Amino acid sequence: MINKKVIVLAGGCSPERNVSLASGKAVYLALKSLGHEVVAVDPSLGEGGVIDIGNMEIENRYPSEEELASLDSGKIIDCINSDAFDDVDLVFNVLHGKWGEDGHVGSLLQMRGIAQTGSGARASSVAMDKIMTKYLLSSGGVNTPEWANAGKEQFEDLDFIKDIRSDLGNKLVIKPYDQGSALGMTIIEGSNLDDISSALKIAGKYTDIVLIEKYIEGRELTVAVIGGESYPIVEIIPHQGFYDYTNKYTKGMTEYICPADIDEHLGGFIKDQALTAHHLLGCEGFSRADFRLDEDNAVYCLEVNTIPGFTEFSLLPMSAKAGGLEFDGLCQKIIELATK
Repeated sequence: MINKKVIVLAGGCSPERNVSLASGKAVYLALKSLGHEVVAVDPSLGEGGVIDIGNMEIENRYPSEEELASLDSGKIIDCINSDAFDDVDLVFNVLHGKWGEDGHVGSLLQMRGIAQTGSGARASSVAMDKIMTKYLLSSGGVNTPEWANAGKEQFEDLDFIKDIRSDLGNKLVIKPYDQGSALGMTIIEGSNLDDISSALKIAGKYTDIVLIEKYIEGRELTVAVIGGESYPIVEIIPHQGFYDYTNKYTKGMTEYICPADIDEHLGGFIKDQALTAHHLLGCEGFSRADFRLDEDNAVYCLEVNTIPGFTEFSLLPMSAKAGGLEFDGLCQKIIELATK
């Protein structure tokens, strides 16, 4: 193994900042243990963005509005353009959410000619856009829940909301079209128009366009794709509520079954769907596709993540481990895929 000079990008300006820092810390420590020369950089800090991530205590919460307001996305350009990136072999990008996972940082790295892990700017941008993802999945034969979208001018339009309820049913998933970690997501279980309007406004705090999906009753599954291969399926069973930020990142709040107890033929089909989704969106290196499986064993792809979590609770490392790839080996494989 040839050791590399690696920058781990973590933190950033999105509400997923703390999750990104936790992912970055795990990756940083793994790469150090493998003998790579590693520096962690938080691009939201600008030119002097090097951080001692190995000794950081990272809080398991959303950053406050005040904390997010204090971060300047413009400093990301200064950071990527700084001397710290001059001699680097590659960047291991674990920036979740806006300004990181959405292709912005990827574009800056591509313009500097710096190798990066995972997908390039175009695929990252497409996958972050849940509406565009749905169009591409449907065009390639990957089933996805029925959906509609709403702009801010429609959040209180009761006639529009009635039409949505008539088309998609009383149980709905309402969420921003370009966020992760269940930010701003609400599950509506009744037909109350005011509840739907309120959910639209909650999602609208994060984005100008809101995605409205028909809720699919059934099992929640996810599949990792690494190096052109689908890994074992993970089933996600929250102890209460849905798989929101708290259930994702609080130990003991969710049960994970990996490999999921699914018929071999059906499981093979779901893994093939994950691989098809990966290719339809133009992903590279690795991705993670999320699914629902209804009581009739119909499979619905919800979204594709180009920079999934790398924390101790994260699903891609869990799937990789079940497939025989421990965390250190996973990080090394991702580096090798990025530098081919």
